[in-house]
Amino acid sequence: MSTGAINTLFRALVDDASLFPPGNLPMSQALPEHRRHRGGPYGHLLGRFLCPSSRLAELHELLPADTPAAWLRIGIILDTGTADLPGTLGAVAADPRLDLAGVEIPISPLADQAESAHEILLALSEFADLLRSHHGGEAPVYVELPREYGWRDALGLISARGAGVKLRTGGLVAEAFPTELEVAEFIRACVAEGAAFKCTAGLHHAVRHRDPKTGFEHHGFLNILVATATAVDGGRVDDLVAVLAEQDPSELVDATARVNEPAAEQTRAHFAGYGSCSFDEPVDDLTGLGLIDKESR
Repeated sequence: MSTGAINTLFRALVDDASLFPPGNLPMSQALPEHRRHRGGPYGHLLGRFLCPSSRLAELHELLPADTPAAWLRIGIILDTGTADLPGTLGAVAADPRLDLAGVEIPISPLADQAESAHEILLALSEFADLLRSHHGGEAPVYVELPREYGWRDALGLISARGAGVKLRTGGLVAEAFPTELEVAEFIRACVAEGAAFKCTAGLHHAVRHRDPKTGFEHHGFLNILVATATAVDGGRVDDLVAVLAEQDPSELVDATARVNEPAAEQTRAHFAGYGSCSFDEPVDDLTGLGLIDKESR
């Protein structure tokens, strides 16, 4: 197992979604917890701090004044509509403690997806200067695509403009969980289009499993990582479905070990990460599977 490839596969994979359900941490607790994880032995696994645009003012107020410049890599979840884009991006740019590391914008399930994607990208193009991160370069944009007719057309349009997409992989009802086939088709299409993607909701553990309390079948983030690597290697949709359905941890660990460094780079160029309301759960899973070393916390 290549240490370099493993480090690449898991680097900044887990975005901090502790403000969101089912975690729902108060901002006053989420921020110090993020700081603790960032400075801990598994800080290299931690990605963005995800914050709804509607709670930016609260974030500004509670983020400690002594926070180093550009320390908090923030991913904005735009829940206040595209009309609020300039105000939201301007507020982030004006706070030297924040480094804009991504903007995630949902499309309504009732809307024409290609038309909505075009409107979102047009709005973003008008504020390109505000999408610059403090570390240089443009912060990535991810448009959340509903599992409705027209998502492929929207994906083509989005990827052609250099933006990424986002897939909701779970929720509070069974219908919120896409099937293995739906996820496989999404991943395969993203790789074919050269698009980056994120996932959100439902990825509580590394390996696919059934929640004993709800009975819901949850996708595993390791399944999605290996499925993306399979797609990068030319795998067909059926191959990806088999990986996404796998519930044997040893099979997934073995498949992960076969990913070399160049393939790991390509895999993460597509699978940009996922939001988790818990950081301890993915760390515990990865150490338990022997994919990362167990460190003293």
